[in-house]
Amino acid sequence: MRNDTPTESVVLFQDEKGPIAAKTYGGSSWCSVQSKIERAQKIKGILNVLGIYDHTNDKMFTHCYKKRNSHQFLDFIRRVDSSYDCSIKRIFLILDNISTHKAKKVREVLCRYHPRITLVFLPIRSPKLNLIEVRWTWLQRKAINNSTFGSEKDIGKAVNDWTNNYNATHRRRVNNALQIGAISWTT
Repeated sequence: MRNDTPTESVVLFQDEKGPIAAKTYGGSSWCSVQSKIERAQKIKGILNVLGIYDHTNDKMFTHCYKKRNSHQFLDFIRRVDSSYDCSIKRIFLILDNISTHKAKKVREVLCRYHPRITLVFLPIRSPKLNLIEVRWTWLQRKAINNSTFGSEKDIGKAVNDWTNNYNATHRRRVNNALQIGAISWTT
């Protein structure tokens, strides 16, 4: 499905990251400005990040929540659905098998209010099939490691900045690749 996306549809990979606590995070490698981690840190807030990787358009969509349950998942789905215009007839949402995704309330709301969304569940214990996992690794390395978060607002800003940077950088790459391909075909 990910290589043969039907016309007028998109393939989205969904997952959750977190909880991310407002504290100091050390990096996984040496850095000239490595953050100093105190032995007994106080947690000043926790955020969970829900994310979608749009494989069809190579872009990310993230949103932070204090809790991680079916209410937040449905709010996130509403946000994602509203971000696509009416020309998209089908949204294939590929996700894992956690209980919030399979809740009866979620299925009812999706059938009633979001009929163009089709849930596709990955096999159990197969996170490597979810393409957003690689993007979570990049988020961890670029926005969270070697960072100090004083509040939930700081975490949300770091995640939002990383998402905007990812979308700006990857759209440019796709356009450059298309231009390079057009030049090579014409010469």
